[in-house]
Amino acid sequence: MRHKTSFCLFLIGCAAVFCVRMSAAEDELREKALLGDAKSEFALGNEYFYGTETRKANPVLAAHWYRKASDEIPEAMYNYGFCLERGLGVDRNPVAAAECYRKAAEKKCEQAEFKYAKVLLNGVEFRTIEERSKYKDSIVPDPDPEKGRKMIQSLADRGYLPAQVELASILISMRADVSAKEAEKAFKLVSEAVKHPDAPPLAWRVLADCYFSGFGTLPDGKKMIEALEKAASQGNLEALSRMGYCYEFGINVEADSKKALACYERAAKAGLPAAMLKYGDMIASGEVDGKGSDDALVWYKRSAAEDCPEALYRLGTLNLNGIGMDKDPELAAELFSRGAQFDHPKSQYELGMLFLKKDGPIAKDEKAAFFWFNRAASKGDSAAQRQLAICYENGVGCNADLEKALALYREAARNGDVEARRRLNR
Repeated sequence: MRHKTSFCLFLIGCAAVFCVRMSAAEDELREKALLGDAKSEFALGNEYFYGTETRKANPVLAAHWYRKASDEIPEAMYNYGFCLERGLGVDRNPVAAAECYRKAAEKKCEQAEFKYAKVLLNGVEFRTIEERSKYKDSIVPDPDPEKGRKMIQSLADRGYLPAQVELASILISMRADVSAKEAEKAFKLVSEAVKHPDAPPLAWRVLADCYFSGFGTLPDGKKMIEALEKAASQGNLEALSRMGYCYEFGINVEADSKKALACYERAAKAGLPAAMLKYGDMIASGEVDGKGSDDALVWYKRSAAEDCPEALYRLGTLNLNGIGMDKDPELAAELFSRGAQFDHPKSQYELGMLFLKKDGPIAKDEKAAFFWFNRAASKGDSAAQRQLAICYENGVGCNADLEKALALYREAARNGDVEARRRLNR
């Protein structure tokens, strides 16, 4: 018994010595950090961010030490930006986060280069309308898609995996202007990316896009579904929503409204704006027991609050016509305007129509109406093409030009606009 007691005391003594040594090491790191050593500040930030056996995770202290080290260490600047973007240990500030990414990117931190390239491609992402208005007086970086694409291309050429996947995604989005060689390159990039153990879920979703449209490869419905399922299983909400679309319309799978509903619901509740709209549609069509039009409206509003262009248009139409709510032309105009800013052609058309009204919710402005009809018409919206033709015929917001009017009437008629056909017959 005496030997067992001695052995236990020996273990306790060893543990005590170990703790003292660890404590001394920790104190040394902290002392160096307090004296302004940037490497120690960065290391201390990492320990507080991830937590260690002897130091509990503390996002407030992590953000503090990252900020302290950020002037000298680009990775610390990136990490502080990440804290600002996610609201980890500090108040969320997407504008300040973008600035951190820009500064770190200038010092060739690849993660920051990638993040800032995404800012240039898509603009600063605000979570809500209220958050967007909070920064209306701040200097928010303007989107610069061309510069963003060049940064992504440079990172991809250097072998940075997330940039290679993003480049493939960009090329697919530009498919009409992409050569066969570039399409093959995109397919090769994602095909190789999904073999990597750290491949982002986006890689599988982009691979599904390639198989769906035959981009850089032959169309393959089975492989498309397999890639979508893989992406969805890894948390890619867009892939999950697309699986819902496939089940809804029987695209390469057997149509199944219940499975479609389950996919849309999961993606909507996880925060995907497009899925919120689709889930609202399924509620409105009676697919969800115990829920009706009022519940659908809740999801339309949530989707619109996240700046989903189609939801903004849909909600604007409901407010303009008083469907399911009191008429509110002023709110409708605001919603159409926001949708128009996202290049949504139906929103642009409706906004143009409001600019033509004498006693509408916004001041009559024929040039503004012409501008928005022209934007929507360029995207193939038949109603906008017809209305633009009327403008050219009558000199509304532009100089009259009967040849242009006739060409637009014909184009709108080919696209199915009945009123354009009637005017052509006239």
